[in-house]
Amino acid sequence: MQITLPQEVMDIITRHIDSGQYHSPTEVIVQALWLLDGWRDTDAQKLEKLRCAVQEALNDPGPRLSGEEFMAQLQAELAAAPTQSVQ
Repeated sequence: MQITLPQEVMDIITRHIDSGQYHSPTEVIVQALWLLDGWRDTDAQKLEKLRCAVQEALNDPGPRLSGEEFMAQLQAELAAAPTQSVQ
């Protein structure tokens, strides 16, 4: 199979090879196609997981948190989490 790519796409491929993360145009293209394939499948899967989670929450007879309780719990978890600096 022979494919002709626009120069902009070739520049992207070259940039990824030059970064050292990939060793050939084939590796870059294969990774891109796997990501594309997963991205399309993931949207439907994420939606289904979200629907299931919402239904589980609605079916759960356990105690519910108020908005204030949730925020207090979230703030406590964030305060306890180690911080990371971005360089």
